[in-house]
Amino acid sequence: MTWTVQPTAPSQSLRPLTFDRANRGRPVNSLFPLFRLPVEVLQDVASYIPSLDLETLAFLDRDCRQLARSVQFSNVRLTYNDASLGLVETLLAEIQVRNGSVQALGLCIRHLTIELGTPSLTEARLTRYPNLTDLHKWLPAPKRAQDALLGALATILSCSLPNLQSLNWQSRIVISAELMQSITMSNARHVSINRASFDPNLDVFDFYSSPSWPIESLVLNVEWMISNSENISSVTNIMTDMLRAAAPTLQSLSWKGMRLPLYLSFGRETLNFPRLRALHLEAVPMADFSILSSFLSSSNRITSLEVSSSDRNTADFLAHRGHLEALESFSWINQHTAVDEDIIFFLEANCQLRSLSIAQSLPPTTIDTRILPVVKSSYLRLTSLHLVWDAIAVPENSLSVIGSLHQLRRLWLSAGNQLGWCTNWKIEHDVMLHSLRPLAQLESLTFSRDSYAVNGHPLLDSSIEKYYVNAVFPPRSLQSRLMKAAWERWHQQRMLKLAEIYANAFAHLSWCYMGQYSMKLDRTDSGTYAIAETPFRENIRPPYPLH
Repeated sequence: MTWTVQPTAPSQSLRPLTFDRANRGRPVNSLFPLFRLPVEVLQDVASYIPSLDLETLAFLDRDCRQLARSVQFSNVRLTYNDASLGLVETLLAEIQVRNGSVQALGLCIRHLTIELGTPSLTEARLTRYPNLTDLHKWLPAPKRAQDALLGALATILSCSLPNLQSLNWQSRIVISAELMQSITMSNARHVSINRASFDPNLDVFDFYSSPSWPIESLVLNVEWMISNSENISSVTNIMTDMLRAAAPTLQSLSWKGMRLPLYLSFGRETLNFPRLRALHLEAVPMADFSILSSFLSSSNRITSLEVSSSDRNTADFLAHRGHLEALESFSWINQHTAVDEDIIFFLEANCQLRSLSIAQSLPPTTIDTRILPVVKSSYLRLTSLHLVWDAIAVPENSLSVIGSLHQLRRLWLSAGNQLGWCTNWKIEHDVMLHSLRPLAQLESLTFSRDSYAVNGHPLLDSSIEKYYVNAVFPPRSLQSRLMKAAWERWHQQRMLKLAEIYANAFAHLSWCYMGQYSMKLDRTDSGTYAIAETPFRENIRPPYPLH
């Protein structure tokens, strides 16, 4: 069985493994001309081969099969479908070959996404896969079919994917200690765990037994199965152990979606993240300053910071943290109005920023009196700005200030309601153009949640909020022009058919004019065809042309 992915132009982040590594450095025996190319060029060329042609290539010889596999299986998505189960079965079979298969499929997988939705795996389906069946028959009911698959995934992650670069977990499944251990033992350097549930008893896996988890990026958005107050302390211990293991090599961390009835702390311990450059903290309730002090210490060099200030401790820390020398990009998310002033102190202390994003709406007075004055007077290096007004219009004086920031290259503005289908910001493009025209270096311009006047039937609800819902043409405007264009096309085709009828009636006829179209007649062995000489109708007046 061959599993393929849809061919797309290769990106630098998803480049397949070079053939020398996919072939474990063994010499090429194939006579296929493609192998005459240098190995770097070979992989670039192979990335553009359509999937159907890759399947054909795989049947030529062993080297061609491995070359095709290196592209087909570079980015793999596992679900409960039969193709995924077949792939798992193949990887389990490769593990059982003790001397190692020279051209193993597992060598080619660089990016793995696991999306297991509602359990749909039955014991009957497993009977088609002997290696999975051997795993499941030793497990207790009632979930042994699903547990067998999870056990197989744990084995594969830790034993079968030596070139794995990234792992993306997108499954609402409780991650066991065995599965978590396999994730940390895998070769993945970029790990994303979304929508999964962590059992508080996960601390039975001791990170101290494997003190280093050498990953470069981590996205953590999980839920915790907390049944009583005794579980709460173990959550903090697990997170601390996990981040301690990754701290020496971690370059990017996105930690969000905790939704916990507790506040987190590193306690008296201060972790050091020497390589951390990008930090995203969203809805992580802080019990004290210990977590933020570890991430934003003077010895760390964070260049990109996204943080929510929904709790008091986060706002207080940022207000007192002051200047972060290496910081270039700051995004303020999920803020609460009670802590606006604290964050503004942080903005005033970091005027070296190149990018500033305030993703939630602020009152126009706050933007006009606190944000924009600081930006205009002190943010001399700012090239990217994102602001949202808590109003149904953007004040013209605010736009004038933004228009004076001549160094801006990227601008994102929004106003009004920011949730749901209701958009009530009636954008005035004439005002926008007039105010922002001085931004000569602008490369990217975004207006989100913008809406427009509705000019429809008198009985139609024409409120600004219903513009995208109603989706009506203005009367005697675009709709009429579209209908007119459709009629013109129909009329032209009708005249062409009439001209061909006349041509068949008059053997020497080569040109005619009717219905305000001039047409020449092209006679071929397959028939006579009328061709319009002009794309539009035109009135000709005497003297009429003679052809």
